[in-house]
Amino acid sequence: MSNFITNVLKLVSGSVASQVLGILLIPIITRIYNPDDFGIFQLFMSISGILVIVSTFSYQFAIMLPKTEEDAANVTSLCTVLVVITSLLTGIVVLLIPVNIDEIFNTPGISSYLPLLSLIIFLNGMFFVQNYWLSRRTRFGVIAGSRVSNTLSTKLFQIGLAKPGVTPLGLIGGYIAGYLIADLFMLKGVKKDIQVFKKVSIKRMKEVAIQYKDFPLFSFWSSVANTISPQVPAFLLAYFYSTSVVGHFSLANQVVNLPMGIVGSAIGQVFFQRVSEVKNGNGEGDMKTIVGEVYNKLISIGLFPMILLIILGEQIFTFAFGDGWDVAGTYVKILVPWIFLVFLSSPITTLYNVFEKQKVWLTFSIALLVSRVIALAIGGTSGTPEFALALYSFTGAVFWLWNNAYLLGLAGISKKESIDVLAKYAIISLVVSIPLILIKWISSNFYVTMSVAVVVTVIYYAIALHEDPMFRKMFSSFLVKAKNRS
Repeated sequence: MSNFITNVLKLVSGSVASQVLGILLIPIITRIYNPDDFGIFQLFMSISGILVIVSTFSYQFAIMLPKTEEDAANVTSLCTVLVVITSLLTGIVVLLIPVNIDEIFNTPGISSYLPLLSLIIFLNGMFFVQNYWLSRRTRFGVIAGSRVSNTLSTKLFQIGLAKPGVTPLGLIGGYIAGYLIADLFMLKGVKKDIQVFKKVSIKRMKEVAIQYKDFPLFSFWSSVANTISPQVPAFLLAYFYSTSVVGHFSLANQVVNLPMGIVGSAIGQVFFQRVSEVKNGNGEGDMKTIVGEVYNKLISIGLFPMILLIILGEQIFTFAFGDGWDVAGTYVKILVPWIFLVFLSSPITTLYNVFEKQKVWLTFSIALLVSRVIALAIGGTSGTPEFALALYSFTGAVFWLWNNAYLLGLAGISKKESIDVLAKYAIISLVVSIPLILIKWISSNFYVTMSVAVVVTVIYYAIALHEDPMFRKMFSSFLVKAKNRS
């Protein structure tokens, strides 16, 4: 488990400072661009995100599985070829899009930026492919560096590109620049394995494509469905309401998912590499222990920030991002149950691949997608954006609860064990947050409220450190590493 902790720390500690800086730059960006600009940007990211998942046909998940590096290199090369082909086909399709597409989908201005889709699909696709190769090679420091460069360069370019004129092009251009710089950063790490890639052949690429055919047959459709699911709100909120509503939703998602993603994605990536080794008989420990410790860690880390958002959502967003963004704070409060459960689920969903349960994952993904479309359609035709998002959040929470229980069951963890851990930290969170609730009720001073929020946050994580030996070990290792760097 010590290697697991070390690798997680490489991904987390290497990027925390820059991710925090990236979050601090968001208030500058929200004071430059308006909600409509963010809405167009979110729609562009939603379209490109779906096409990026399509680009590899989910073969990137198979990069971890071969026993030989040569076979893994062939899978990686196969993914690269598929990304290039998808990018070129997208460019051709964009030329055939009708000129009145803005009116059809109630998204004024989006058509001007669609020609950039081909470029971002290539850059984003290569980011995924290189990420999985470097994970297999356990070069988590390089991955952390790429995430740092991606976050910082995206934000800085978005600010800099606004000088000639404030349009969604600045947000989209920064997004593209961020992936370009991150890809170049990772390429330096991949080049160390050039001798392995020299052994790649078209014949072997075809053979591994057939060998891992379950990924495009089952995991691919699951990935597509799960990529579309979180993008559905952008399209339907724009259709039923406006791009401004999409912009508020986009900021709400971005602000919460950025910090949560630092820990969640880092743990998930190392987790996949670790459990793959255990399954192949090359790793230490047993599956139940690894899954249980990771799941407990996600609960203890992620639960309290969600409580804070429920209590202080609108105030935080108004103070941090300026007047008019309080609506995004309201959206966050509505989405908290879904966001938290996704945070718990995402790192361990790789168990579907490890236990070869792709068919179950496909069924779950399609059912989740259908339920969300129905929820947003009902909300869009019979209520406000808040009502539509409440239905969206509720359906997501129900499905991800089932997902968690199923995956933990695969690893041999009972529902009672998982509920006990969740209940334990929920009680701690609620008790610790009582002073904050009282202060908010009796005082309207934002700075007093935030001071109390900081104090109760420190208290909660001090208790979490005391309750969890592995958490203490991770925290101690982080401090030692930070001290050595200084």
